[in-house]
Amino acid sequence: MNIDQIIEKEIKLLLTESGLSKDVVNIINSWLNANYRIKGKYGWAQLTLMTCDSTGGGLEAGLRGAVAMELYALAADILDDIQDQDNNDLPWRKVPPAQAINLATCILVLSYKALSTIANRRHLEDVNNVLNQIGLQACDGQFQEFLNDSKERISFEEYFEIIKKKSGGLTASACKIGAILGGAEETLVDQLERFGMKLGVMSQIKNDLADFLNLETKSDFIKGRKTLPFVYLLHVLNGINAEELKCLSSLAIQGLYEFGSKERGQLKELVVNEGTIHFCSVIHEMYKQRAMEILDGIPISEKRKEKLIQLVG
Repeated sequence: MNIDQIIEKEIKLLLTESGLSKDVVNIINSWLNANYRIKGKYGWAQLTLMTCDSTGGGLEAGLRGAVAMELYALAADILDDIQDQDNNDLPWRKVPPAQAINLATCILVLSYKALSTIANRRHLEDVNNVLNQIGLQACDGQFQEFLNDSKERISFEEYFEIIKKKSGGLTASACKIGAILGGAEETLVDQLERFGMKLGVMSQIKNDLADFLNLETKSDFIKGRKTLPFVYLLHVLNGINAEELKCLSSLAIQGLYEFGSKERGQLKELVVNEGTIHFCSVIHEMYKQRAMEILDGIPISEKRKEKLIQLVG
């Protein structure tokens, strides 16, 4: 069996032993499959195992932590989409919110159940602490994001503080869990956690730019969400252009029926003319370089670094 098949087998075994009804198991499986189509099959589990392998840990050492991370991230995605009222085409957005929240909670509990079979008690405690901490940070980041939606503008520092608590923190946690289960020394665990943070921020910047003008499936601009392109425009625009962005934002908040092709064209023109794409690309490249600098300083073989380097792109 390849790694994907081994992960899938472990998840199926976990679901079989969970005592959950057939209906719930079928829904969880279908939601996992839906998430794979977007983020790649077992992306979070693969990242955890990759980091575990880079520190000398075997598949058996990292497998349960990898499954836990996969389920934990899925639960986080579901709850995030419900709270943001985003990604309406995904299956958990097509059922009543109460049902989706219930099943997300179930998946979250399953992630901890996956951890419970880790034989090394110290590793179990450390990984539990990682998941607990990222959960608290993500909730705090989400709450701050809600508050920022109603603000006219926020600083770049405030933006990065939030994404480091959410997407950055989630990726950092996967890398940290893999390093812990691989038996890495504390210094190496910290280095891989910092690498994961840079990787997560890079991913969020890329998503922010792609989603900003995607008004049909993403609610960033409609909700007034202060993603990097919006934060940038709010800082660089002045005079007539600033008033135009404010007007467009007000119209979008009222709903897409008020925001037609003319308004979308105006928003796209502002994005292009004001160098938004270039700015976001530069910040993305800066984090890419920082990630590579961390990898350069990690005391593992070049062969083990190779897959981590490929993640940076």
